[in-house]
Amino acid sequence: MTTDGGNAANGPDRTGGRPLPSGASADELRAQFHAQGRTGLVEERRRDARQARGTYAAIAGLVAVVCLGLMVVRLGQGDALGVWVATYGVGVALGGWGFVLARTGHTRWAMMVTCIGGALAAVGDSPAFR
Repeated sequence: MTTDGGNAANGPDRTGGRPLPSGASADELRAQFHAQGRTGLVEERRRDARQARGTYAAIAGLVAVVCLGLMVVRLGQGDALGVWVATYGVGVALGGWGFVLARTGHTRWAMMVTCIGGALAAVGDSPAFR
């Protein structure tokens, strides 16, 4: 390793403390970058992620509750058991799973599972299963 005036030329920034062609050292540029206020960007992304998790969890919970409510209403009306019970049951299960996925941070999977659960509930509510 060669040194230039006591500074390592092959250090982490590979400048050895020498000024860059722009006239500033790597440490000065790093300090200027950190002073740009990027810490607010990190907080904003965390807030957005937290808000997305809450939104997807609320949607998944709503799908699960609606599926369960529709199942109770149809059973209360005296409808015969059939395939619609299974589709509503799977809708409840997928809505609950979507809620858990959203709370753990897997928002894309949560939305996909929730949409499938809602679609199954819609199929169970179709006139073909009445």
